[in-house]
Amino acid sequence: MDELSLRALVVRVSDFGEYDKILTLLSEEKGIVSVSVKGGKSLKSKFSALSEMFSYGVFNIRKTGKYYYLFDGELVEDFYALRSDIVKLSLASYFCEVATALSPEGLADPELLKLTLNALYALCYMDTPKEIVKGAFEFKASVLAGYMPELDCCAVCNRDAAEMMYIDTRNGRLLCDSCLGLDSEVNGLESVSILLPVPEGVLAAFRYLSECPVKKFLSFRLADSERRDFEISSEKYLINHLEREFYTLDFYKSVL
Repeated sequence: MDELSLRALVVRVSDFGEYDKILTLLSEEKGIVSVSVKGGKSLKSKFSALSEMFSYGVFNIRKTGKYYYLFDGELVEDFYALRSDIVKLSLASYFCEVATALSPEGLADPELLKLTLNALYALCYMDTPKEIVKGAFEFKASVLAGYMPELDCCAVCNRDAAEMMYIDTRNGRLLCDSCLGLDSEVNGLESVSILLPVPEGVLAAFRYLSECPVKKFLSFRLADSERRDFEISSEKYLINHLEREFYTLDFYKSVL
């Protein structure tokens, strides 16, 4: 009988049968793990607090047959304030869905867990604009997943600044507006190439996010006029690389 003690975040909750719940945990030690909670749907369950979306804590689980079951645990943080704001709730759910998509089952990714926890903390307790939190989470998640482009300079002319720079998501590189005007000379550009415009401040933010420790992923500044460009570019960059849609993102946009 296998027993594990995991520090983990609940990133998805599903009802199972009449009384039980299935928790999807993003854990520090084993990445994504599915755990059954017997009687978890009851308000009288001793695991009721641990069995809610966004609950972070210690989960002591035991494997019986093919499945893990929760037999003990301790709540560390429930991020309860997220539940009182539908916009923050939906954005937090999107973060959890992205984290689930990026974390292979059984493979530890402690940095992704830290990023997700820091993003939830920012939504819950900080005054950072949600556009900044969302964009920073998306781009940093892309970096952690190995999708970071070369951001030092234009891949063609080696300029590190221009009136407008573009990220070529297909080829993972930076291109300046001057070189794009000579598109016949830019190798690798195709009709399916996706070019994202990144103004100077947004590019500086991306360069910061590519190198910073996860715990400081929000320690940068953007002009108010650049927030929207930052959010759009970060979202498109992540979605284009993952090549999938997120229903939580659609819902988030529907409640704005």
